[in-house]
Amino acid sequence: MVELLYQDLQQIGFETGAFCLVVVFIAAVIRGFTGFGSALLWVPTLSLVLPPVVVVPVVLILEASASAIMFAKVRLSVDWAGLTWIWLGSAIILPLGIWLLARLPVDVTRTAIAVTVLAAAVLLWRGVRLQSKFGRPGLVVTGGLGGLLTGLIGIPGPPVFLYYLAAPVEIVVARATIMTYLFGPACVACIINYAYGLLFPSMILLGAMLMPVVAFGKWVGHLGFKYADPVIARKVALGLLFISGVSLLVRTCFF
Repeated sequence: MVELLYQDLQQIGFETGAFCLVVVFIAAVIRGFTGFGSALLWVPTLSLVLPPVVVVPVVLILEASASAIMFAKVRLSVDWAGLTWIWLGSAIILPLGIWLLARLPVDVTRTAIAVTVLAAAVLLWRGVRLQSKFGRPGLVVTGGLGGLLTGLIGIPGPPVFLYYLAAPVEIVVARATIMTYLFGPACVACIINYAYGLLFPSMILLGAMLMPVVAFGKWVGHLGFKYADPVIARKVALGLLFISGVSLLVRTCFF
């Protein structure tokens, strides 16, 4: 099955390629606005035209590179004590997610992606808040959920996003920790995907070719953030996430 999907990847038409470029750029702009959320838009939207087993490895490459670029700027603000336990939980469960990705039917994976994106968008929109930070067991579980989603659907962030956006920490710390967290599971998932035969050299090349688009989109988003109302930017990003999740769910159920 993977070999057939690989052949499909080599035969991407102009319309599909153009659609993918636009999606990658828009999500990168959103990443520049908010500091996160690119994979939440990349995965469900690209999965409208490509199989998830192709989309997930490429998105993980883009996510890892985007996070690495920002690390030097945010490392001093990271909640390293909490992030260490989150990374541990992620590392334990991540291989299970990749194993499921290689074996589950495409429509099952697409449905999981759509439901995850919609749930994350709704919870982020509602602005859920916690009264205190999680202890070590809670952090490990949060990381484990993130690792499962990273391997299965290529979206490493929702549980960690929700925790740090809801926890009583400064927004600077939350943003820096989320951005740093993304690099760990994305990088490890790329290595495991390659070992499982789910990451082909052509996918690596495609990710490398899209990196300039991501970098330019992030620059545009960061520039626009200086002049736009952050509240409006957040609502636009969440609205796009909701639309992409609904579109993927409709496609899976009716087409």
